[in-house]
Amino acid sequence: MKFALKNTLLAIVSAVFFAFPLMAFAADSAAPAAANVFVSGVLTRFDAYTVNGNNYFKLRDIAYALSGSAKQFEVTYDAAAGAVLLKSGAPYTAVGGEMSEGFGEPLELSPADVNVRLDGVSVTLRAYNIQGYNYFKLRDVGKLLDFGVNWNAAAKSVTITPDKGYVEENTIFYMKSFGVYSTVSDWPESAELSQNDKYYYLKNDRVHGDNTSCILVESGRHRYAGDDYPAFREAMYRRLLKQAANDPDVGFLFGDGTATARGYTMYIFTVEYDGVERTDRMYYIVGDYKYVLITETDYHDKNAADISAAARVIADSFEWAR
Repeated sequence: MKFALKNTLLAIVSAVFFAFPLMAFAADSAAPAAANVFVSGVLTRFDAYTVNGNNYFKLRDIAYALSGSAKQFEVTYDAAAGAVLLKSGAPYTAVGGEMSEGFGEPLELSPADVNVRLDGVSVTLRAYNIQGYNYFKLRDVGKLLDFGVNWNAAAKSVTITPDKGYVEENTIFYMKSFGVYSTVSDWPESAELSQNDKYYYLKNDRVHGDNTSCILVESGRHRYAGDDYPAFREAMYRRLLKQAANDPDVGFLFGDGTATARGYTMYIFTVEYDGVERTDRMYYIVGDYKYVLITETDYHDKNAADISAAARVIADSFEWAR
C-alpha cells in the first residue's frame, strides 16, 4: 500500500522497545574447534565447536573464564520463565562441569530455541544444541557483553580480551571530537566529502554523484537530559513530520526505539520515497544534551546492499568521547 502525506495516510510509529527475537541458522554438523583460545593472554581450553566457520561456546564456560575480569557476568536459569538470565558485571557462580572436555568428534546439531535475557532485556544470540548442550556464537556473546574477540589467521588462534571493547571483524577505527566508532573496511571515509565535522562513508570509496548510496555521521546538541530522552524523540519526530509535509515525494515515515551494543539510547527514523528508489534511515544516538546522527541514504544500489549493516556497525561501535 502507498502512503501519501497529501492524503493523510502517512504512517508513523514511535514506540520504544528493547525486544529482540532469537535467530537460529541451519547447519549439518559441528566440528570440534581446532583453534587455540587465549583469555587475557593465557591459553585456555574450552569445549567449543566450529559451525559454518564460526566458533560456538557454552555460555557458562565463557562466564567462568571471564569471572573476576572487567567484563564478568553471571549466568542463571529461570525455570518459571524458561529463560537463561545474564547479569553483566556480576561475578560468575560455578555450578560444576565448566570447562569440561568436549566429545572430540564431529556431531549432529540442531538450532536451539533459547530465551536469553541480559539484565532483564531479551536479546538475540545465535545458538545450537549439541548433545544436549547449548552453544552460542562467541562473537555474538562478545558483542553483547562488549569484550574483545580477535582471530589470528596465521596462528589459527582466538584471543578474548575482557579489558577491551568488542570491535567488528575487518573494521576501520575512527576517532572524532565527539566520540569513537568503527566502520566495516569496505565502507571507508571519503576524504573528498568529509569536512566541517560531517563525515561521509562510501562503499569501496566510490566516487560520489547523484544517486550514490552513502552514510553520513555528524554530532549535535539538544536541550534534554536523561529522563527527557523521549521528549527528544518527539521533537525529532515532529521535525521530520514537518519536513515530510513539504516534500511531495515522501511516502512513508516510520519511527522506532532501541539501544546500541554499548547500551546508548537510539531512535531510528526511516523515510521511504515515492517515485524514486530511495530510503533514508536516521540513527539518533542520544546523550545528555548531545546526540550523534548517522544518516543512511540508500538508493537501492545492489553494489551497496549492505548499507544498513554498515550503518549499524557504526552505531553499535560508537562510544562518546571522555
